[in-house]
Amino acid sequence: MYNRPMSLPPADDQLRAKFQEYQRLYSTDPDDRIWSAVAEAFSIVGDRARTIGACEQAVLINPEWGRHHLDLAKSYLRAKEWVLATNALQRCAELDASGCRSEHFSESFLYYLGYALFGAGRYKEAAEAWRGGDHVINYWGAPEPLKDFHQHRGWAYHLEGHFLDAIECYRRALVAPGPGDTALDDDMEPEAVEECQETMNPGIESFHDMAQTGERIDIDHLEATPYTH
Repeated sequence: MYNRPMSLPPADDQLRAKFQEYQRLYSTDPDDRIWSAVAEAFSIVGDRARTIGACEQAVLINPEWGRHHLDLAKSYLRAKEWVLATNALQRCAELDASGCRSEHFSESFLYYLGYALFGAGRYKEAAEAWRGGDHVINYWGAPEPLKDFHQHRGWAYHLEGHFLDAIECYRRALVAPGPGDTALDDDMEPEAVEECQETMNPGIESFHDMAQTGERIDIDHLEATPYTH
């Protein structure tokens, strides 16, 4: 089990009450799945501590289900608990990401592992995790997480001084969604794509130009935030 980042008991009164409510509603579901539903309910209202607590209960009951570790990692990422998120994602990987559809970015442990490592200042390892994710993720659903993904990969390389790799990632971000980014049936709204190009590309271009001239970037002005919902 992971060290708890917050001072919430494993199951306080509100958690137990919500669990009992869902037990009545979904009486045929196993307890670990019910705890997952409880975690989702508290995540929707922004209660990070109880989301983590419910996810931990799901992991305790069924520690061999990779999806529970992925959901726990997402709750840690929202709390910026990078090391705990990394540990949960590594456990998810050990379990072959059971229960996850790795071709969807929202269920890819490599996508989230990159963000956990980046947040911990392990930029080279983050870039490697994201490189792996780039080979398996085919479904993004919307242009924003895809464009951010390529830009944040660029940041990781840029911070390591790997300017050519950074330039390649920034170029991918500028054209995304482009060739090799998505499956044929991953439809995105053309208007949403165009809007993202207009609003996001100027910032991406500035990093691209810095990498081309070998200019370093300052981590204090960067925040790589994953899409965890």
